[in-house]
Amino acid sequence: MCIRDSRNNQFSTKSLVNYSDPDVEEAYKSPKQIKMNIEGMVCAVGCAAMIEKNLNKTDWIKFAKVDFETKKAVLTFDASILTTNNIAQIVLNTGSDYFVTDLELID
Repeated sequence: MCIRDSRNNQFSTKSLVNYSDPDVEEAYKSPKQIKMNIEGMVCAVGCAAMIEKNLNKTDWIKFAKVDFETKKAVLTFDASILTTNNIAQIVLNTGSDYFVTDLELID
């Protein structure tokens, strides 16, 4: 996975997500659901699918679904580990054209 470094507009090969954390299967201590709008997607197969894939590969995100037609995503994550800013950053790091709006916790 390549990540754009906004300081010098270069791509980095450092990994944003950790695929091998053994504690990921541990029970979620503080599960939360959020919904958010994702702007900048132009297709379902490339844009929405890639964002969804990156969210679902991220440790401590249990489930993520991105809907291209509505430009919305819903996901469940461990709020004791991740913040909503961490989640928004995953979307932003997926591609330079994407941005998150109206991020809302669901009770």
